[in-house]
Amino acid sequence: MKKWTSHQARDKHLLDAEQVNAELRDHQSAMTTLDRTQLPAGAFGYSNLVPYALHRVYTVTLTPAASPAEAGEQRIVDTATSAQMFQCATYQAYGGGYQPLYTGTLTGFRGGNLYIEFQGCGYVNPLCHQTQNNAYPPNPKFLSFRILVAGVNVAESMGSGSGGCEGFRVMGTAQLPPGDHPVEVQWRGTSPGQDDPIITAVGNNHIMQFHVWSAKVLAVGRWR
Repeated sequence: MKKWTSHQARDKHLLDAEQVNAELRDHQSAMTTLDRTQLPAGAFGYSNLVPYALHRVYTVTLTPAASPAEAGEQRIVDTATSAQMFQCATYQAYGGGYQPLYTGTLTGFRGGNLYIEFQGCGYVNPLCHQTQNNAYPPNPKFLSFRILVAGVNVAESMGSGSGGCEGFRVMGTAQLPPGDHPVEVQWRGTSPGQDDPIITAVGNNHIMQFHVWSAKVLAVGRWR
């Protein structure tokens, strides 16, 4: 049964075409703005919905430009370290600040809630927190991580600590409009102290400071 909302029909009341059109537009708008929470239970399911109608999952194993065999590793690599060290970020190769680990795009995002997480393993040199000329305050070393979506900082954390090799996991949520949204995950190491050792006594090799590997990104978009 149809109930008039814009122009209720009454006895001896003149009716023109514009009144009918306005009523039909209101009725159409009311139907198209219904979401699945307002529909009867079981009205929709995977059998009668197109792919990505309700949500979409994005998973990425990070791969640097240098070598696909080194999936999820950082892009800053110093080969002047000794054979007993990672070829990774040293204070000679790393100048500070946030560095990109991965950039990509969330294609086909239909507008709604985004959950995204960035996880992996990190190494921080644990030797040089407090040196002779930097006795107080100490300078503990950390790796920090952050996730940018469409240029907006969604999540940021001081992740892997100064105890050697550790796992990390950073997660956050955001409300996004429909579209293809760029994603970038980044890492940052602590700046050196006043007299941190940066080369070895024998061989003058560069000393490893920071390394990120086995990194992955998971994103879940949910909409109505």
